[in-house]
Amino acid sequence: MADAEHIERVFARYAAAMAANDFDGAAALFAPDAVVRDPIDAVPLEGREQIRGFFAAGAGVLCGFELTGPVRIAGDGTRAAAPLRARLDVGDTAKTLDSIDVMAFDDAGLIASMDAYYGPGNLHDA
Repeated sequence: MADAEHIERVFARYAAAMAANDFDGAAALFAPDAVVRDPIDAVPLEGREQIRGFFAAGAGVLCGFELTGPVRIAGDGTRAAAPLRARLDVGDTAKTLDSIDVMAFDDAGLIASMDAYYGPGNLHDA
């Protein structure tokens, strides 16, 4: 079980890596067999390499990424959620995408799964 400080650091490191377009660094926070659903109703990405590829596909579009509120940690220390905001450059228009990311952690403190909750109503002009 990961402690609260570790989980908060993982969320902060994830946001910082994504903001810096450091997709290797972001992917390294995930377990080798992790599963990501981004958004939650998308086809799951399975394994660190697929996850890294998904993140890297956003290169050139992703121009910012930040935590926008506190990390909420389940009492058992295995799951947590936090609000995040991505700034996107989509052609002539800058957009922001607000999401809630829910992460589960394995015994080594790596992200075992991540589900991103957002929909069309969460994409706004910047």
